[in-house]
Amino acid sequence: MVRKIISVIVIVFLAYGLSGQAPEWTEFDQRQKLYPAEEYFTGFAMNKKEKNESELAMFDKLKLSATDELVSTVQVTIESMNTQQVTEANNKLSKTYKSATTSFSKIDLTGLKTETYYDKKKKTGYVLVYVKKKDLIDYYLQRMKVLESNISGKIEAAKRYVSMNDEKNALKSYYQCMPLFREAESAYSIVMLLRASMEHIDKIMKYENEVSNGIAKISHSDQLNLTEVCNFMAYGLQMQTGDFFKEPIRLGTFTFEDTKMASPFSRRFISTFQKELIEENGYNIRTEAPQPGSTPPKYMLNGTYWKDGNNLKIVAILRNTQTGKPIASTQGSLPLKWLEARNISYKPENFGEAAENMKLFKKNEITNGGMQLDLWTNKGNSSPIFVEGDILKLYVRTNHECYLRIIDYMADGSKVLLVNNMYIGSDKVNKVVELPFTFRCAPPFGVEVLQANTQTKEFSPLRTRTEQGYNFIVDDVNGILSNTRGFVRVTNEDLKAEKRVVVTTMAK
Repeated sequence: MVRKIISVIVIVFLAYGLSGQAPEWTEFDQRQKLYPAEEYFTGFAMNKKEKNESELAMFDKLKLSATDELVSTVQVTIESMNTQQVTEANNKLSKTYKSATTSFSKIDLTGLKTETYYDKKKKTGYVLVYVKKKDLIDYYLQRMKVLESNISGKIEAAKRYVSMNDEKNALKSYYQCMPLFREAESAYSIVMLLRASMEHIDKIMKYENEVSNGIAKISHSDQLNLTEVCNFMAYGLQMQTGDFFKEPIRLGTFTFEDTKMASPFSRRFISTFQKELIEENGYNIRTEAPQPGSTPPKYMLNGTYWKDGNNLKIVAILRNTQTGKPIASTQGSLPLKWLEARNISYKPENFGEAAENMKLFKKNEITNGGMQLDLWTNKGNSSPIFVEGDILKLYVRTNHECYLRIIDYMADGSKVLLVNNMYIGSDKVNKVVELPFTFRCAPPFGVEVLQANTQTKEFSPLRTRTEQGYNFIVDDVNGILSNTRGFVRVTNEDLKAEKRVVVTTMAK
């Protein structure tokens, strides 16, 4: 009888011990095997429970971090693939994809699953979020079918209004297609990323041409100069938002193609567009960047432009930053000869070299590093423009103790080591840290890339030479990236991250 009782106790104890074991996915190497990158997008987060923090609050925080990592991985992968493949695509797809990453904001995490585990002994929580790539393909292909149907219906409605000589409602129906086109571009970027069928984008592109032609025919707008283009685009937004949209809108930077690079044209366009939006349409426009780490404004208006035949095609997107959804979009075309007559460049001065560097930055970019990193300037982190004499400040925030390295890839090709192995201690975790230096914008002008990296171990030394108080890096871009990204993750505790801000500088 005693033996039987002891046996029962042992069995119960073993069962309890097995059930209390940490799941395999909490270990880095097992997670790679269970959720291979070929089949899944994943995000992982772990941290000790803070004093007086509930398990529920801890898991909510970890779920947010893990989800942010997953979404960031998708976006980085899309941008990297875009850089490598757009030049290989035919011209038709290339033009569409130039604005696809601008349209891409937040993905609908259909099929997202979550695993959680709390280690009471270590007082540490673990969260894994994951989604099957096949599920995303199926969802976005279906989404494109729905968008295609909705666009078709609105075009038919516009044609009916035209037949009744009701130009106002015809325009309204045409313009209602615009945010749907931007959504279709976002869906297309996911579908293209996952190598799925691209049949639906052809039809949507034909619809977009039909809508553009329909709007032009009704509006009778020649758009021969910048003011006319901006007036036309502002009117297009008003047709979609109505006359009583008084919410504050932050007017951001308009950048060339998918590069995140601005230009003298960007600066001129923003100034003119702002004036038309305020004076002619009564929008509440703000251009100042939010404070680093603060909540961004609810509505953001920015866009992209590219060379399209003898014109510069400009696309603007008004987006709800909380949902990521485009609520309105408009576009215009400016004759290149107008720019040429005024010697206004639509590319930055060092575009060629900067574009080549961007390809290198995006190749093997760090994703799923287990650490969150934010980098801002005092003008924000969305392709800011600095004009001669402006002061530039830098801020970072990370969610883990780490070492920080920041490199400035300057417009003249120089590489300056601004920060190396600066330790971010526990007292600065999840706080905005202002870095102890400032810069005044001066020649040479063009695109500069500020690249920040963090990791839990010190960075390996770089070869440098000191000149005028700056540490100039001797290695080329490939050598720098190999050194900085060389730290290999083998455990959960090996964390790393990277972020960069593309800054465009120019003369007054």
